[in-house]
Amino acid sequence: MSLDELRIQIDEIDQKMMRLFKDRMTVSQMIGDYKKINHLPVLDQNREKELLNKRKEQLNDDQLWPLYESFIKEVMKLSKAYQK
Repeated sequence: MSLDELRIQIDEIDQKMMRLFKDRMTVSQMIGDYKKINHLPVLDQNREKELLNKRKEQLNDDQLWPLYESFIKEVMKLSKAYQK
């Protein structure tokens, strides 16, 4: 497979990730609205720990986990910022 073909695949994956990111931010905003109405804090440390543990089990890849953990933590950080 050529470099150009591989880059096309990356572009397609990035398009999918962009759509999923937009969907996630939309739901994050809805969660933020719910939390505001119900006087709940934006940060739920227990939920974040549960999510990270669940994703680690689902990924089941010790080599990729540190990278994915950084990725999902950044996504959660952006979600919290968007909720505010």
